Amino acid sequence: MDSVIPDMPAARSAGPRLWPGAFARSVGSGLNAPRLWRAAWLGLILVLTVGVVVFDRAHRGVFPSAALVLAAVAIAPLLLVRRWPLVVLALVAGANAVFVVYGRLSWPPTAVIAWLLALAVCPLTLRRRPALALLVGSQAAVLAAVLVPASVNPRPWDAPITEALAVLLVWGAGETVRSRRESQAHRVAVAVELRASHEREAVARGRAEIARELHDVVAHDVSLIAVRAATAPYQLEDLSPATREVLTEIAAQARTALDELRAVLGVLRSPDGATLHVPQPRLADLPDLLDRMRANGMSVAVRTDGAPVSLSDSVELCCYRVIQEALTNAARHAPGAPVALSVGYRPATITVTITNPIGKDPASNSPPVSGFGLIGMRERVVALGGTMSAGRDTMGFRVEVGIPTTTMEQLP
Repeated sequence: MDSVIPDMPAARSAGPRLWPGAFARSVGSGLNAPRLWRAAWLGLILVLTVGVVVFDRAHRGVFPSAALVLAAVAIAPLLLVRRWPLVVLALVAGANAVFVVYGRLSWPPTAVIAWLLALAVCPLTLRRRPALALLVGSQAAVLAAVLVPASVNPRPWDAPITEALAVLLVWGAGETVRSRRESQAHRVAVAVELRASHEREAVARGRAEIARELHDVVAHDVSLIAVRAATAPYQLEDLSPATREVLTEIAAQARTALDELRAVLGVLRSPDGATLHVPQPRLADLPDLLDRMRANGMSVAVRTDGAPVSLSDSVELCCYRVIQEALTNAARHAPGAPVALSVGYRPATITVTITNPIGKDPASNSPPVSGFGLIGMRERVVALGGTMSAGRDTMGFRVEVGIPTTTMEQLP
C-alpha cells in the first residue's frame, strides 16, 4: 500500500505570489507531501510504543506481568503496516481484544489509541472482506467482554457502549476517506476518458476533412488525367504508336494512383484510423516499380549485397516506400540521370542506398531536403528504430537508410 494515512487534497497553485500568501501556500504544499505523512505516522507509533513502556509501569489486572508485553504487541507492529497490512492489523486487533475481554484495567491508553488507529486504517489498506472481518471481530470482543464476570475483568458500566461506538466512529472515518479517494479516482478517470474522447473526436474530424479534400480535389484531378489519357488515342487520329503507348501507360498509372488514393481515403475515414486490409507493396514488388521508372526514361542500376532474409511487413513496406520516394525525387530533380540503387542485407540490419547525379539544370540542383517526401521517409524509418541520411556527396545526391531487421512486431 502506498500510504496508510489519507492523502491531503492537492494544494491550490492559483493566485498571485504575494507575501504572506505565497509562504502559506508553500507550507501547505509541503505538508501535503506523502513522505511527510508517512514520517508523521511512524513518529506517532514510536511515541505510543515508547509511552507504553515509560509511562505505564504500574499495570493492574489479572496478568500484570504480561500486560506490558501485550501492550507492546498491540502497538509496535503498526510500524510495519505498509509492508504486511493484514498480518499487522490482525495482530494489533487481536492483542487489544485480549485487553478488552480479560484486562480492561491493564489496558494502557496508548494501546487504546493504537487500536482505534488500526481500525481506522483497515478500510484504507485492506480489501473489503478482511477489513469487515476485523471490524466484526473487534465488535465481537466488545460484546464478549460483557459476559465476562466483573471479578475477572472489572470495568465501568458504560465501557462496552463507549468502545462499540468508538469502533464504529473510527471505522466510519476510514470508510469516508476511502470513499472520497475512490470518488476522486473515478472523477479523474472520467476526466481523462472525456479528454481522450474529445481528442479522438477532433482527430476524426480532421481526418474526415482531409479525406474530403483529397477526394474532391486530388482524386478528381487524377480521375480526369486517367480519362483524358485513355480517350486521347480515340480523339486524335494522327498519333504515333509510341505516343499511344505513352498515353496508355499514363492512364494505367493514373488508375493505380486512384486505387492507392482510395485505400488512403478508407484509412482516413475509418473511425479509429485502422489500416484496411489492402495489399501493401513489398520488396518483391520492386521489379514492377523499376519497370515503370525505366519506361519513363530513367536508368536504374540495382545491386543486392548479402542473401535476402525474411522481413516483417512494416520493414518491407518502409523499404519500398523509401525507394519509391527517392526514385521519384531523382526523376523530378535529375531527369534522365542514371540512378544507383543498392540493397544490403546485414545480420541485423537492412540498408537501402539511392544515389543520383545532380541535374544539369540549375533550378533542379536543390533536392527537397526539407520537403515533405523526405520528412515522411524519415518518419517511417525512425518509427522502426532505423536511421536515415540524405544530402549531397561527391557522387551526387545520396539517400541512405538502415533499418533493424527485427522490429517490435516480431518479438514474442
